[in-house]
Amino acid sequence: MFSKTTPHAKNLFEYRLYHLHPDKAPAFAKKVASTADLRKSLVPLRLFTLPETGGELHVASHLYFYKDGMEERNAARAASQKNADWLSAVNDTRPDVRKQYSSIYNEAPQFVLDAAQCSGGDFVAPNSNPGIFEVRRYKLILGYDTVPAFMDMYAKGVEAKVLAGQDEGTKLQTLMYNEIGELNEVIEIWRHEGVNGMARSRAMAREAGEWKEAVGGIAKIAKSFTNTIHTPLVFSPWR
Repeated sequence: MFSKTTPHAKNLFEYRLYHLHPDKAPAFAKKVASTADLRKSLVPLRLFTLPETGGELHVASHLYFYKDGMEERNAARAASQKNADWLSAVNDTRPDVRKQYSSIYNEAPQFVLDAAQCSGGDFVAPNSNPGIFEVRRYKLILGYDTVPAFMDMYAKGVEAKVLAGQDEGTKLQTLMYNEIGELNEVIEIWRHEGVNGMARSRAMAREAGEWKEAVGGIAKIAKSFTNTIHTPLVFSPWR
């Protein structure tokens, strides 16, 4: 499917979005924080955030990483459904949630992660200071070759972007494309020390000609692009 290598056979993310009642969002955040250790003992949480700007607010966004694919995901969720404490915690938060979404994503091929100097979902680095997360979503035109074309262009561009320099604390956390849900969507997740760091990294990226060329090429196969800034909750492994 991909020109340089095949995608990870099993590395999957599940991205769950819980749209909250605005007046109940603070209570929801307190509840999930109080049961965070239980959550992390049952499922491989990577990121738990609330958006700051760039779209709908009060959307609890949580990302899980499964090295052994859907089999691991299904087994973990089945086990959690048998845990009485977890079921009680879930039931406690249900009144705070308006609607829920879940989508499954493959992690990008290794040649793309290598180009971005990205460790991917299998790595959790300690960060003494919490940062912000920039979630960049591309909805691409339909076609079997669209995602592979994106990956080829992105790898060439992001390598130049990284070599041109990034602000300290700026790092691509992962790049993923979906398998279950609305197809031909790609999501980049970047971590920055703050909005100033994000701005400095963007300014440096403009000096990378191959990155600008890649963005231009990707624009030709994209139907839409959104960018949101998220703040991690205190218990989020990626911070």
